[in-house]
Amino acid sequence: MAEPLKSPYRKGTTLTLEIRRAGSRNVLPQLRGGRGKELQVKILDVIEPSTMSVVLKVALEQQKEDEEEGETAEEENTAPAPQVMILKMHDRQFSSQVRQFEEAGPATSANEAEFIDFVRKGSMTAFLKHLAENETEASREWDIARREAYFSYRTSQSHEMELEIYDRLVDLQGLCVPTMFADVRLAPQSAAATAAVTADEESLAEYTHVRGILMECIAGFPLHEVVTSTPESDWAPICDQAIEAIRKISDRDFINFDIKTRNILVRRAEPPASPSYQVFFIDFGECKLRDPSDSDEAWRELKRQKDEEGAVGYVMTTHMLYAKGKKGRKYKGPDPLPWVYTPSSRFEGQESESGHGDGDG
Repeated sequence: MAEPLKSPYRKGTTLTLEIRRAGSRNVLPQLRGGRGKELQVKILDVIEPSTMSVVLKVALEQQKEDEEEGETAEEENTAPAPQVMILKMHDRQFSSQVRQFEEAGPATSANEAEFIDFVRKGSMTAFLKHLAENETEASREWDIARREAYFSYRTSQSHEMELEIYDRLVDLQGLCVPTMFADVRLAPQSAAATAAVTADEESLAEYTHVRGILMECIAGFPLHEVVTSTPESDWAPICDQAIEAIRKISDRDFINFDIKTRNILVRRAEPPASPSYQVFFIDFGECKLRDPSDSDEAWRELKRQKDEEGAVGYVMTTHMLYAKGKKGRKYKGPDPLPWVYTPSSRFEGQESESGHGDGDG
């Protein structure tokens, strides 16, 4: 059996990233210089479980020119770079969710060699065109090269979608979604890919360089942990804030198919800040954009069926019921719960099946 590739995403490792573009909201001093600028980040932690992307907590390693730019930024009263950031790497080789397909198993050097040969022959362009035109699902009949090509397609899609959503939410960045700092690339780490790119085969870079997003680190806890991490008196204002945020987000002509309370973080504010907590929605890689051909009526129906607001509200009501109950059972007493979701019916008939589960944890 071929030896699995060794992951480059290990605590203490320094990665060299290439900036493709800075975020729309806040250009940090270290990110000035635009496309092609390199920066080094040190991995502080690998956040598990990984899904479509590998999520890393990183620190920027200050370069001499960055220090000088930082001093200039202080003089100009611009925002200093945060010490810690989140780096999301959309890496087909180490995405656990991607590689679950048909138990594909870990990436290996043999897999990479077949994939690179597939790209070098020019087969990738035709394959991607076929996927896009036919909305083809993955097939168990594919050979290794096509399977890896599909994984590349899926992770690239997720990366591009997340960038698009952050651009649409630029006015909400830092308020109820993290600030997106930069779209970045990581040079190939496997020996086969490195050798190919080193041989001036730049056409391979599109598929061998790993796409990533550098963004604000939200130090907090998942929304469903409100019932164990905060006083009962704080449950209602935190949940109200989450509902207000999803209403703002859901007005931007996209549907998020990955609304889960674990993808909503609650950050404690430094006293005497008000409110005491700030709610952030993260993870926008699994979204659908509104098609220009969608009528208002058709779009409202799609939004009603998905019920993003209810996916937060009903689930949190369920968590309240269990938190107030005893011995792992739902509360059935006469007293009102600390908070109960009231649907807004913004898209008419707001209730949906997705809202009545026992929680997503």
